[in-house]
This record gives sequence, structure tokens and C-alpha cells, in this order.
Amino acid sequence: MKGKPLLVIALLSVFTPTVYSQVPTGTFTNPIVRAQQSPDPWMVYSGGHYYFTATLDPEGGIWVWKSRTLAGLGSSVKVKVHTPNVKERAKQIWAPELHFINNRWYIYYTASDGVDENHRLYVLESRGSDPLGPYSFKARIYDPAHDGWAIDPSVFRAPNGRLYLLWVAHVPGNGNGIRIAPLSNPWTVAGRSTVIAQANYDWERVRYPINEGPVVLQRAGRLFLVYSASDTGTPDYALGLLTHVGGDVTEPRSWRKSPTPVFSRYSGTGGAVYGPGHNGFFKSPDGREDWIIYHGKETSEYTYGGRTTRTQRFEWRTDGTPNFGRPIPRGVPVRVPSGERGS
Repeated sequence: MKGKPLLVIALLSVFTPTVYSQVPTGTFTNPIVRAQQSPDPWMVYSGGHYYFTATLDPEGGIWVWKSRTLAGLGSSVKVKVHTPNVKERAKQIWAPELHFINNRWYIYYTASDGVDENHRLYVLESRGSDPLGPYSFKARIYDPAHDGWAIDPSVFRAPNGRLYLLWVAHVPGNGNGIRIAPLSNPWTVAGRSTVIAQANYDWERVRYPINEGPVVLQRAGRLFLVYSASDTGTPDYALGLLTHVGGDVTEPRSWRKSPTPVFSRYSGTGGAVYGPGHNGFFKSPDGREDWIIYHGKETSEYTYGGRTTRTQRFEWRTDGTPNFGRPIPRGVPVRVPSGERGS
């Protein structure tokens, strides 16, 4: 809305922090997954359905949920698409993402042998075009020159047509940062990787210096990289923004970092959301709206518990940059995405 706040966000001031037993027709309320914790969420819309995944079963496998509506996600079809074996590292399975590349679905994820420092990146490949699979294990994906601790893989295709891998790795002397490398196919790094983001500002260094959860957002030929900053257990976990200013996307100077967070904690008369972050993006069913999905919690205490999945529409400013607004608290009715049927 050209820089104006969203209607649903403006309504926060008139709603009290009530958990609604009924919500108006054509709306839903956050969190959209209520029965369990669901950090690191990811959503795509394909073929008339939403497909959702998250860190849902960190010690057992990867699940994909299918639903016609956002409100129906909690009671939707749920399929365990993969149970890793010991050779693949079957513990601490985090942050799966679904990507459709060359007529196949790929799931990128992080796993370890139970020791955090041994986290590495993995990818599954579907046998056909169904997001529910079946899937088979494809590869461990890595940069041979920087084959160490790695989490939060994501991929994107740049305007030049080339596919790139993003992930999070240690930055000597400065916590965790974001690396990027070109790919020759969805599972093979083919070129040098570089660090393009690390924790420079105080708001990125709460409890520990972290830039993580990178995901690219594209519009009208422009590239934005949205990432999460600070320790996810703190209430100050927040989203930051890199804007591509031209040139090789693997060069740090090709990105400009915003000096303040673009999406952060909210507390007001409508309720509270703390630590919003580790997000993804998806389109409304009719392709007209842009939506952000993320996890947040309702306590300001330091804890990894209580992180649940939330989603809301976002807009674009007149300068072409995204305007995410502020997190919408529990119980506030939010209009369903445009084109959603069966609500």
C-alpha cells in the first residue's frame, strides 16, 4: 500500500488480546500451527494447495503438510516424506525448505549426528512433481574449500539464470554469517563461496553475533536477501535486509545492509510477539499478494521453546523495497490470502 500500514495491522489497536473461539468468515488467526512447536517454517502454494514444512520432528524426519486453506493447516494431510539414516546424519534435523527446480521438488535441510558442530547440509529429490513426494536422498551439498559446520540452506535463481546456494557458517572471530556459492545443479557447488553478511550492528549481536536463515525475495528484477539476526532464544531475534545494488551476487560489495531491523518484536494493546524470524515467502493463490511466514513466541524470556508459525501479508514501498509491518499477535483476525477457496 505504498508505505501505508496494512489494514489488519492497523486493527491491532482496536482488538484486545483475546483468543477467539470464532473468527469472522474469510479470516484466520495466528499462530496457524497451534498443536506443536513449529520453528523455521516454510510454505509454498502449488496446484491449489499450501504445502508447509518446518522443524517439526528434529530427531525423526521431515514432514510436509498439505492444505487448501491456511486456517485448515492444523488438521490437514501430513506426510513424513523422509526418515534419514545414520549415514546421512539423522539427528537435529532443522529448517527444511521446499524448492521446485527443473520440474522436480527439492528439500534442503540441516542435520547432524547429535553434535551441533557436526551439522551439515543435505538435499532430497522428488521422483515426480508432487510436493508430497515420494522423495529420495540426493546428496550432501557443500563447498569443498569450506567444508565445516553449516546450517540453514536455501537456493535461488538470479536474474542471470544461474542457481545459487545460501547457507550459514562460522565467521572467524564474529559468530555466524551467511555464505553464498554458485551451483551447477540443485545439489552441486560449482565455484568459490564467499561470506556476504555477518553481524555488524548491536541488534544483530544480542547474546551472540548471528546472521542466519537467509532467503531471497525477488520483485521487478530486484533482489533482496532477508535474514535473521541475534540468538533465536532471545526476544530480540529479528529480521534484517540486504539489498542487491548490482554486480556479482557472490561479492559482498554487491549488497547493501539496512542499518536497522525490518521486522522485530511487538508488544501492544492487541498482544505481543517476541523473537519473530527465520522466515520464508509465498504468493497468494491468485498470485496477487505477497506473504511472509515466520516463527515467533509469546514470552519475552530467553527460551527456544514456544516458537510457533505465523503468517501475514506484506506490502511494497514506493521505492520498491518490502514493508513487512509488524508481527500480528495471537487471536487478531487476518484476512485470508486473495484467491483462497474453501475458507
